[in-house]
This record gives sequence, structure tokens and C-alpha cells, in this order.
Amino acid sequence: MAVVKTAHVMNTERLGSDTLLLDLWATEPLGFVGGQYLILDSRIVLPNGKAVKRAYSLLTSDAEQRRVQLAVKRIPDGLGSAFVHGLTAGTDISFSGPWGKFVPRAETSGRTLILATDTGITAALGFLRATRFAPLLPQAVLIWLRASAEYFLPEEFVKNQIPAACGEVRIAAIPEVGHQDRIPQARAILREVLSRGDLGQAFIAGDGAVNQVLFDDLVIAGVAVGKDQVESFFNMPKKSA
Repeated sequence: MAVVKTAHVMNTERLGSDTLLLDLWATEPLGFVGGQYLILDSRIVLPNGKAVKRAYSLLTSDAEQRRVQLAVKRIPDGLGSAFVHGLTAGTDISFSGPWGKFVPRAETSGRTLILATDTGITAALGFLRATRFAPLLPQAVLIWLRASAEYFLPEEFVKNQIPAACGEVRIAAIPEVGHQDRIPQARAILREVLSRGDLGQAFIAGDGAVNQVLFDDLVIAGVAVGKDQVESFFNMPKKSA
């Protein structure tokens, strides 16, 4: 059973038209590793008795275990994101975690690819800022693919979160979620990275439909990637029977 914890909302900041940056102070050290997430409890209970809880990746470096940040995109008719967007400084919230296995692995040879689509950039940024990943930063390749420059987080904000030692950063536009050309374009970008060789491991986060195809491509290419190195935020792949 998940242990209920609390945090104090220190500050909130609007980033663009539909994203809120939440600055939290946890009542006790979280013990998280970069790439993990918290599950916030909105304290809303649906008519069927189910509590509305939502997962959000930790943006901040795990060198700091109490003051952390989350970035939350407002989802139309989304009860969880509406709750977060209604929070103000001085509020206390309940959560559980940290959760997730999308964290840096033991050191390997070659480059590390961290490819994020859409809101998956939050998990990617937390991953990059993990203290255990610092030795591998010079050979890291971060790619963020989203539908437009206005989507979710401003490009300047994202770049400011990326450690200076990160070897390569690419931010590019691909068609919107569900577009027939979205997956082909993401695959083409991955092929270009693979064509340079020396890719030791890969981590992908965001659109589950894209993740599944890229995961298969990476496996075929012989890159070290396992199910724990894939974090799907939406379009979740169907579980095997």
C-alpha cells in the first residue's frame, strides 16, 4: 500500500497558456532518483468511488531531495490537471512516491540516447539531472520532439534545465499526436542517430504509440534498451493477455 506523504506549495508559475510549474517543499526527503515521478492526490472522488490521482515527473536534480518542481499541462476536462492548476502558494498537497524505474543504469560504453516526445520531456530532464548520470553527460544525446514551439514547455525553459555538460541537444517539430506522419518522422530521426554508430543505451518517454515503434527499432539495431527504459505518458501500449 502506498504511503501518503505531504508537501507545501512554495510557488506556482505559468509557462505558456496551458502549463503550470509547481514548486514544492516536501515534509521529508523524497529519496528519488532523476527520472522518477510522484502521484498527486486531488482528493476528488468520482461517483464510482475511485480517487482522482495523477502522476507527474520530477524536473529537479536529485541532489535536492525536498524542494522539487513539477510541470503540469492542463488537459481539457481533466480533473487531475484542473486540480493542480487551481493550486496556489501556501497550499498543502498529498502524494505518494517516488515511483518508476525510468532511471539511469550502470555506466556503459558509447553514447546514451534520451528521446522524449511531448510531455515526456519532464521525465527526460529529471533523468539528465540525476547525480548518477553526471559521468555520462558528455556522451548524452537528448532529443525532444513536439508538435509546435508553443507546446507544453517553452524551449528556453527546457534548455535552461539541461546540464551544460550534455553532449548533444536537439529540439524538433513532428506532426501532432495521431497524425499518420508522426511515427515515420520520429523513426527517421532515430535512424539518423543510429547511423552514427556507438549508441550504447537508449531511454524513451512520452507518446506510447511512438515509444513502441522506436523500442522495436532500437532492439533490432542491437541497442541496449529494456522495458524499464520506456516511459509512456499516454497512448499506453496494450498489456499482453
